[in-house]
Amino acid sequence: MQAACLAMVGAALALSAPLSAQEAEAPRTDYTAVSAATAPVADAYFAAYIARDWDALEPLLAPDASFQDPTATHVFGGVLSEGRDAMMQRFRLGYAGITHMTFAIDRRLISGNNAIYEGALNWGLDLGDGALVDSVTPMVIVLTVEDGKVVKHRDYVDYAPFVAAVRKARAPG
Repeated sequence: MQAACLAMVGAALALSAPLSAQEAEAPRTDYTAVSAATAPVADAYFAAYIARDWDALEPLLAPDASFQDPTATHVFGGVLSEGRDAMMQRFRLGYAGITHMTFAIDRRLISGNNAIYEGALNWGLDLGDGALVDSVTPMVIVLTVEDGKVVKHRDYVDYAPFVAAVRKARAPG
């Protein structure tokens, strides 16, 4: 049984490997060109997002773009916006309580159509009841760019520092 499984894994790996050295040397698309085209769009979008400059961000979005933060479910509920209009509504209205946002980048990676920004988000939020909360949260932002427009924006945040700051702000006395 184990030998049969190993044989199947070996066969799968063999089928997925390049058929020749020439194929390995010639990618299907020009990786360097795609990455080079992705970088300025992703960097401009990222800068506008952190600056909360929605007028600069909006033209960088594809009409069918989507935004999601799957890590926010237990803090803010489901966070998914599909389409440029829905995203802009989320950003313009949903982010209105944010008092400031800065991002210290630990790592920036551009690979083909994808841009990844890893670091720490320093941000503040007006909770709407007179309480202001500041926190620094580890964060990863993943953008996908196609045809010069952002088509996917994903945030992944460790909300533990934010949740602790909210609890402290709401603690009696």
